[in-house]
Amino acid sequence: MSARLPASLFWRSLLIQGAWNYQGMQHLGYLWALLPIVRRLPEDERRAALQRATEFYNAHPYLCGYLLGAASTLETEGQGPALSRLKRAGLTPLGVTGDRLFWAGLKPLSGVLGMLGFLVLVISPPVADDRHWLTAMGVAAAATVGYNVIHVHWRRKALRDGRRLGLGLAGALRELAHLPLLAATGVALGLISGLTLPLLAAMGAGGKPLGVLALLATAVLSWQLPARSWALPVLLAAVFLFQSL
Repeated sequence: MSARLPASLFWRSLLIQGAWNYQGMQHLGYLWALLPIVRRLPEDERRAALQRATEFYNAHPYLCGYLLGAASTLETEGQGPALSRLKRAGLTPLGVTGDRLFWAGLKPLSGVLGMLGFLVLVISPPVADDRHWLTAMGVAAAATVGYNVIHVHWRRKALRDGRRLGLGLAGALRELAHLPLLAATGVALGLISGLTLPLLAAMGAGGKPLGVLALLATAVLSWQLPARSWALPVLLAAVFLFQSL
């Protein structure tokens, strides 16, 4: 099977969580993403392919392409019956790897990098106030853009690899769980997070009671970055408050 990626499969995979439900989790989004492939099958194979596509499915949304790509190859080549086993074997490694790589790694890392760059610019002597603040906000925005470039790349890579590997995906998923990037992001997150607190302390060196309180609140929020989606916006708001005290 050619590894050429159908555009419809990629764009539909972005919405895999659009019809999430408690019974099948992401299975309706999985089905919708795979429909353009299923429609090309002979009529007598279509019903079985649709039934396989509505089986329980719940894995990390950024890595769903591995199984979607493999499914597009197997269904097209008449190996659809083997797909159910592959899906059951792949859900756990894709979920665990995706959570570690993105939710607990790259996502909080990009947030902390943006905040660190923002803080460095905020506490350095500005040449022109307006330009200085715009630059600081630009650094924070660049971290967000950088994260999304990386995650879109992984979505496309997952689809291409899954489509190319087919049944060989099972072995590739075992290797994915030992990806060196998983450990590297954890180390980088700890190091860069540690650099933010001295900067915050430098900003609050005046010793105002409210400044000390803001420092403590910001430190607590920074610990929540890997686990809580609300932590980064609240953390940035705390930094703004800290700077104004």
